[in-house]
This record gives sequence, structure tokens and C-alpha cells, in this order.
Amino acid sequence: MNLILLLVIGFLVFIGTYMILSINLIRIVIGISIYTHAGNLIIMSMGKYGPHMSEPLIQGHAQNFVDPLLQAIVLTAIVIGFGMTAFLLVLIYRTYRVTKEDEISALKGDEDDE
Repeated sequence: MNLILLLVIGFLVFIGTYMILSINLIRIVIGISIYTHAGNLIIMSMGKYGPHMSEPLIQGHAQNFVDPLLQAIVLTAIVIGFGMTAFLLVLIYRTYRVTKEDEISALKGDEDDE
């Protein structure tokens, strides 16, 4: 199970890096979003999950509990990632409206502007 999860995380990092190195702004945002998913999987893989684990309830008599802190951190990371993605998409939309280009080469300034 851990090997499969490790391979999935590595594949997500590979795809995210490939997308970030693109010249298209939308692909860059998708690559950053894929990075956040890989980071969330890394955080979730730190916990121990399985059928023998139970919820941390006060009334229960179970010995093995699932750590709820990792789930809270991932939930917070999902919200932050969604906000960041929404902000970047609005920024790209505004850039497209001004420059009529959706590539990063359009954002380079002229050498005469210095």
C-alpha cells in the first residue's frame, strides 16, 4: 500500500513539474494544483490507517486511534489550495483581458522599459 501511494505521489509531482514548466498560464495553474494534491497525499501518508484503527471517541474502549490532526491539516490545505487556484485563475483571466495572450512570454517586458 505504501509503495503504491509513493508511486502515485511521485507521478503527481512529475506531472505537476511538467505542467509548471509549460508556457501556457492555465497549465501552470493546473501544475500548481497538482502539486497541492501531491502535498496533501504526503501529509495523509504520515498517518496510520486501516481496519484496526478507530475514531478518537471518549466513550470508546479502542486502543488504536487515527490521528485527527493530519486530517485537519489536509482539510486546511485543501481550502488554501482552492483559494490560491481561484486567485491565480482570476489573475490569468485579467492578464488575458489586458494582453490578449495566454502565454508567459507575453508577460516579459521589453528591454527598452529599463
